[in-house]
Amino acid sequence: MGKKTGKMKPGTFILREVIMSRAYHALSGFAPQLLILFLSKRDIRKTDKVCTNSDSITMTYAELENIYNQGQEFRGLPKDGISRPRIIRAFNDLLEKGFISIVRQGGAYKQDKSIYALENDWRQWKPGDVFKTRKKDSRTLGYRKPQNQMSRTETLPIHTHENVTHTAQ
Repeated sequence: MGKKTGKMKPGTFILREVIMSRAYHALSGFAPQLLILFLSKRDIRKTDKVCTNSDSITMTYAELENIYNQGQEFRGLPKDGISRPRIIRAFNDLLEKGFISIVRQGGAYKQDKSIYALENDWRQWKPGDVFKTRKKDSRTLGYRKPQNQMSRTETLPIHTHENVTHTAQ
């Protein structure tokens, strides 16, 4: 037998309770893999095995796209990797079932990363429950006419056949 050292082996610890839960089994698509990626970003203190960053984990779309767009032919992934809509659905699934919450919403236009927290609400999840959802994006993108301007059809006179008089020359 080898001598035990205090050094932790590299890897990700997942409670059996998590993978045996109704909430985990109800996850669909990319959500179970995304949960494992979240769990792999935990910083666990070696002395007492406590997670020190459970409320400050970052995960960006670009990061996920880079992970899954490299070497796909060796991992059996589709040639173009994982799509942004699929990533968004996975985030939404984890939020709804109580695995994560959004501590601070970031965004590309803010040049800022979103910060997530690991949650334990999944323990009480039942089919039909929704613990968290994303806030709707209230930004207006693209061209929007000012609210006080009239529309183009209101400013142009409408001519019908009855209003037009013809003069003979």
